[in-house]
Amino acid sequence: MGLKSSLREWIDDLLGVIYPNVCEICNTPLVRGEKLLCTQCRIDMPRTGIHTDSFTVMHQRLVSTDVNICRAAGYFYYYRDNPYARLIQNAKYNGRPYIARQLGYEYANEIKDSGFFDGIDAIIPVPMHKLKLWSRGFNQSLHIAEGISKATGIAVSEALRATRRHSSQTTKGAYERWLNATESYGLAPDASLPEAGHVLIVDDVLTTGATLLACARVISEAFPSARVSVLTLGVTHLR
Repeated sequence: MGLKSSLREWIDDLLGVIYPNVCEICNTPLVRGEKLLCTQCRIDMPRTGIHTDSFTVMHQRLVSTDVNICRAAGYFYYYRDNPYARLIQNAKYNGRPYIARQLGYEYANEIKDSGFFDGIDAIIPVPMHKLKLWSRGFNQSLHIAEGISKATGIAVSEALRATRRHSSQTTKGAYERWLNATESYGLAPDASLPEAGHVLIVDDVLTTGATLLACARVISEAFPSARVSVLTLGVTHLR
């Protein structure tokens, strides 16, 4: 573990003192062995079950003529007004990135025996533009990736970079999201992948798939023989 990761964990421990050890959903005190969620709220979590099928609702949103998504996994269904949405909202907007890392770790542990991670060479978080990173202080997708890495032993690679700062995707429709994400990402100067490698691109929420597709396209264009899979914590229901 590097100095950067150690410092991040120390900060997270400090935040754990500031924020009482209660369930993120129902606010009941957690007992020994419980993390983030109490047992009942964990049982009630709206899981997607997406990680073993070869063509899922996630694949449907990521269909493209120039990018093939091999595998897709999503932890739980994301409804903006549902209490479980707070898990991602608190991690992303309330300065608690350790929630994202813990959820990434838990989900990876849960599905790794299914073979989802077999053959994957690197975990690549969706990058954040440096100005937005400076403003927020962290990239929640990187924290998710680090949690997955801890559970699987697969290295995290920051092979992608945000080439321009785009506005929030939250209130945009499908076409607006596509326009917003197009040409927003590029390859990091020192990016490298094994020949015919398999990478896992990680983000917090899948809505239309515009962001993940934009990132996958960068990888596919730079490394034509690479295979690309995706994983998110939340999967929205499109209306």
